Amino acid sequence: MTFRRPMKKILFLLFGTAAVCLRTDASPVPATVIPDTLNIRSAPGRASRIIGKLHAGETVRILPPADGEWCRVAMPDSASVWIAASMVNAAGIPLPDAVFRSGPGAAYEKIGRASPEKIEIRETAKNGKWLRIKPQKGLAAYVSTAYLKIGKGEKEGMHAPREKAASKTAHALERIRESAAPATAEGIVKRLNPPGNEATHTLVVPVNAEDFIAAYLVAPGLNLKLWENRRVRVSGTGQWLRGRNRPLIAVERIIPAWQR
Repeated sequence: MTFRRPMKKILFLLFGTAAVCLRTDASPVPATVIPDTLNIRSAPGRASRIIGKLHAGETVRILPPADGEWCRVAMPDSASVWIAASMVNAAGIPLPDAVFRSGPGAAYEKIGRASPEKIEIRETAKNGKWLRIKPQKGLAAYVSTAYLKIGKGEKEGMHAPREKAASKTAHALERIRESAAPATAEGIVKRLNPPGNEATHTLVVPVNAEDFIAAYLVAPGLNLKLWENRRVRVSGTGQWLRGRNRPLIAVERIIPAWQR
């Protein structure tokens, strides 16, 4: 199993009023990032790809509409945005119907439609087929509202009661020990009874007739029940949990162990 643990841990503040999502008819509202590091994602949910990071004290604009625990924010310039090189003309302008993705490949999530404006290229994929660019205006990303604090100019109904906000923050502190990172692991899928910390299954490795847990698994977009008791290889985004010495992997891909 390979799991790359980031050098810098996320340190969360234990105070402050967490932001919540806006009403669908609300205007953009500024919010301040609370933790030292906050992941920016391509879609709502921790199984979605991380495309950038925000830092404590930075200000973002929360955009309507929002989805429960997650809010759309204006895409920061530092976010990772990719476009197929074949969809850009010689003048550096995206062709009609060109879309941006969260990574260098068609398998990555779409994060917006390109505008017919010249792009600023920041990186070219090794195969030369994809370009990482400076995000165009109008693109949006997602962040968890548990780690945002509404700025000045709050309006009634834009934030949850203090008790609810505190509960969200406490839940996040309980679950996340450090920032997410790519993870790959191999083993046998076993159902976790009872489920905990969002995990529904474990990945175990038999050693001398005894099962050792290699990782905890959660797969919002996949049905892990179909893979129970089978030896598999999983890949996705992992993060470390408080009180546990094994990572939680948000599974993005699962295949039989023999398949490479």
